[in-house]
Amino acid sequence: MATLSYEQFLNKIDQLEEANTLIAALNFRVFTHLNKRGMTSRTLAKKAGIHPEGAEILLNVLVSLGALKRDGRIYTNTSESFRHFCEYSPEYKMGTVFLRKENRDEWSGLIDVLKNGRALSEETDAPEFREPFTYAMHERSKFYSKALAKFVTRKPVGRLVDVGGGPGSYSAEILKYDKSAKAILIDRPASLKVAKTILKTSKTFNRFSFVAGDIFKVDFGEEVDTLLYSNILHIYNKSQNSKIFKKIFKSLKPGGRLILVDLFLKNNRTEPPGAAMFSLTMLLFTTTGRTYTFQETENLLKSFGFGKFKRSELSQGSSIIEAVKI
Repeated sequence: MATLSYEQFLNKIDQLEEANTLIAALNFRVFTHLNKRGMTSRTLAKKAGIHPEGAEILLNVLVSLGALKRDGRIYTNTSESFRHFCEYSPEYKMGTVFLRKENRDEWSGLIDVLKNGRALSEETDAPEFREPFTYAMHERSKFYSKALAKFVTRKPVGRLVDVGGGPGSYSAEILKYDKSAKAILIDRPASLKVAKTILKTSKTFNRFSFVAGDIFKVDFGEEVDTLLYSNILHIYNKSQNSKIFKKIFKSLKPGGRLILVDLFLKNNRTEPPGAAMFSLTMLLFTTTGRTYTFQETENLLKSFGFGKFKRSELSQGSSIIEAVKI
C-alpha cells in the first residue's frame, strides 16, 4: 500500500476547504435560487440571505471549482449543478443533499467520539430523517443495481425477500431481469412510504408486496428462494447480525440463496480504503456498527449452516457475498 507524502497529507486536509464551500452552497440553496436563470451576486445574496461580500466570494469560488459559470457579473448553474442540486430539477437529489449536509455536522464530532466513545444511544426512526435517507439510498443505488441484478439473476430468483431494503431499488432492478420473480420488501413504515412513491411508476410494482416493521421482529416467511440483505450488515454488531442470520436461515428453503451486499474488508482490515473509512463512518453514525471482513462474515454464516460461498465485486468498494442454505 502506498504511503502518503507530506504534500499529499496536507492536500487531503485542505480538501476540507472545498467540501465546506460546496456544503455552504447547498445550505444556502445557491443552485436552487439560480435555477435556469442567471443573476448577480447581490441579487443572489438577497434571495439566499447571505451577506453581499460573502456571496460574491462564495460564487467566485464555486466558479473556480467548476460548480457554476460566470459571464461578466452574471452567475449561472452548470448543467450538472442544475440537474442534481436545483430543487426545480426533475432529477434533484434530495436525499443525497440531505445526507451530505447532515454528515458534515456529524463529522465535526469525530474527535469527541474517538476520545469518549459513541454518542448515539439508539437508531433514529424519525420520518424527517428516515424519508430523505431512503431517497439518498435510492439515488446511490444506480451505481450498483445493474451489476447486482445481473449477478443475482444468473440463477432463477423465485420468491425474493428484501430485508431492510429501503427504497426497493435493488429488488426492482432484479425483477426487471427476472420477469417471473416476485419481491417482498420489509422495512420501517417511513421507508416503505418512500419506496411506494418511487416504485409506483415502475412496471415491476405489481410484483411487489410490502411488510412494515422492525427487521428483528418481523417474520421473513417460509420457503423463500432468495433473500437480499443489502447494506444492513454494517449497521449492527456480531450478536445483532447473528439474530438476523438465524431468521434468514430459517426462512430460506434448502438450496435457497442469501445475497449479502456491503463494503467488505480484506483480512488486514485496511483494504479497500473505502471499506476501512466506512468503519469510521459507522462509529459516528450507528450505535454498534462497523465494517466486516469477507472471512469473518463467511465464518459467521457457516456457523448457521450456510455454505457454497461466492464473492463478486460491484463498484466503489461494495461487494457481494452469496451464501447457500445447505
